This record gives sequence, C-alpha cells and structure tokens, in this order.
Amino acid sequence: MTTEKPGSRLRNGLINLGVSLASLAVFLLLCEFVLFRFVLPGSDVPRNDFVNEVVRYAPNQQGVWRIRDEVVAPFSINAKGWNSPLADYPQERKPGVSRIAFVGDSFVEALQVPVSRSFAEVMQAGLSATRPTETYRFAIAGAPLSQYLQMVEREVVAAKPDAIVVLLVHNDFDESFLFKPGRYTSSFLKLRIEGGKVAGEVPPQPWRPGAVEWLRQSATARYFLYRWQVRPQALVDAIFGPAPAQAQAGDTRFAANIDVASVLSHEAEIKLTTDYVFKRLAERAGSISAKLLVAMDGDRQAIYAGRADSPALKLNQIAAEAAQRAGIAFLDLHPVFAADWARNHQRFDFDADYHWNEKGHAVAGAAVADALKALPVP
Repeated sequence: MTTEKPGSRLRNGLINLGVSLASLAVFLLLCEFVLFRFVLPGSDVPRNDFVNEVVRYAPNQQGVWRIRDEVVAPFSINAKGWNSPLADYPQERKPGVSRIAFVGDSFVEALQVPVSRSFAEVMQAGLSATRPTETYRFAIAGAPLSQYLQMVEREVVAAKPDAIVVLLVHNDFDESFLFKPGRYTSSFLKLRIEGGKVAGEVPPQPWRPGAVEWLRQSATARYFLYRWQVRPQALVDAIFGPAPAQAQAGDTRFAANIDVASVLSHEAEIKLTTDYVFKRLAERAGSISAKLLVAMDGDRQAIYAGRADSPALKLNQIAAEAAQRAGIAFLDLHPVFAADWARNHQRFDFDADYHWNEKGHAVAGAAVADALKALPVP
C-alpha cells in the first residue's frame, strides 16, 4: 500500500486548480471572441463622448441594437455623435429645405427601430410632400427635461432649425433635479431647487470612459446586459423574490413605466422645473424665430387595458398647463394612441421593451407632422 506524501497532495491540488482555471479561461475567451460575436451575437452598444458640454456618442459608429429575439435594429451614429440617417448636421442651410430639430431621450434616439424609421423620419416624409424637409435628432438615453434645455442651448440653436420638437416621457421630470445612479447621469444638466424656486443650475460633469466602460463594451456583457437585459437585481429577485415595491407593480402607484406615487411626491418641484425649462425653451426658440412644439407620450399600458384614466396622466396635465403659461404648442399623444388603438388594436411598443416600435413611431410621427402644420410662423 502506497501512502501519498502531503507535498504530493498539495502539488496535485495545485495542478488540478491550474487546469481548471486554464479551462475556465479558454471557455471565457471562446465566449468573448466566438460565441457572443458570431454564434449568439450580443447587442452592439455605441460608445459615448462629451463634446461642447453635452454627453453624446462618439462619432461615426454603426451597429445593430438587439433586445432578445424581438428587436434587431441597425443604428448609425453620425459625425456629430447622434443616431441619425444623416451622416452629419451641417449648419449651412439648403435653399428651399425646411429643418426640424428633435430633442429628447431614448424615444427620440430610437435605437429600437432601424435608424431611418423613427417618428422624426415619419414626420419628415409627411411634411416633405409639400416642402422638402430635413430632420436633426439630438437625443440620448436617460436624458431628463433639464438636459433637453442643455441640448437646445448648446447644440440646437446653432443649427438654426425652422422648428424644434421636444418629446417628453414620464420619467423626465423628477430626474431633472434628483440625482439618480447611472453611467453618465452626472453629465446631465440638473436644476437646484431651494426655497420654493429654481435657485440655479448644476452644470454637467464631463464624461470620461473608465475600466467599467471597457467591460461594458465586451461581447459577453453586451450579450447579457443589453440583448437579454440581465441585471444583478434581476438575479437577486429570481433567487429571493422581488422587492416589495416591485411585487406591487400591478397597483395604481405604477403606470407609464414609473412609480407614479414616488414621482408625484415631488409635484411642487416638478411644476417649478417644468415652468423654468419651458420658459427658457420658448426664449431660445424665439431667439432664432423657430416654431416650438412640446409633445408627450401617453400611458400605453392603460390604453391596452381599457382604463379611461391613469395617475401618470397627471404629468401630462402639468406639462400641458406649463406649456400654455409659456405660450408653447403642446401635443398630448395619449389620446392619439388611444384613438389608433380603438381603430386597429395594434400595440405601439415591444413585448420585451417599453419603447415605441415602428407602429408607435408611425402614429407619433403623423401626429407631430399635423401639429407642426397647424402652427403659425413665428
């Protein structure tokens, strides 16, 4: 009978550990450079940049935005850093061609649909029947209402459009003065509210890529985080069950993809913010003699469920009233979507994603085109 010496056991254990780690490394490398690039491709994710005090994307990028097996949408980041079918946004105007600027967050950015099929291009097609029109999109995911002001002041005014269309969604309001975690949320302009008034602005912090950004761009991360939307919290919920707030997501506090109760607990600050930004937007549009239209998304889930009202529509009301005080044209897309749903019963968004699908962009684009046609020349 042979007895293994302690030193041999340690050596064998280290060898087995080394073989296991080497096998794991080879497996991860195969996943990164073969599986999640060619066999099961993750979503392409455009790299960010920070130019002229505005966070945007690095110029001249192309790729395909993927969400599960439902969304496969080519995108194209132009020379100015915005998702657009236009290769650049020259300031020089083409004789006889109208120019419309669109400002917003991920709904205007529209990575979820092919780059030439956002509501901006739908609207362009509708207006070009009577006069040639070009559309400039200035938008990035996560931007709140306060950042729209930053984009208009730093980018849009210089382009001298004939009209500016600002699209609001329901999470735009409280995020204009509350600091929430995110990759570049500190790079958005924020408002400081003190003593029942807007006391000032918090300038955006320059965005710079770090080590986490390198990881985020890996094929493995792009497959799990973006294509399949796997988040650390989702794994925790799968093991231990959802947090109380998530477990109650069916109650009336939750609508239009926000916690309405939490957002409206800041109603006074939201009204101050909306009045402040709308007044400034009206001034900037007036300085270049541009038409200004503010449009706002509806609560599409309430429409599908046949509910006549939604607590989230309080924000639509706040925006409409602020627009009236500022002398801005306002388009509420909730009744527009409701009327189309009643006629066609076709969804405006995806099963796997709350953003508009091509149907949603088509309906919104047609409504925006009609609203712009009705506006008087400044």
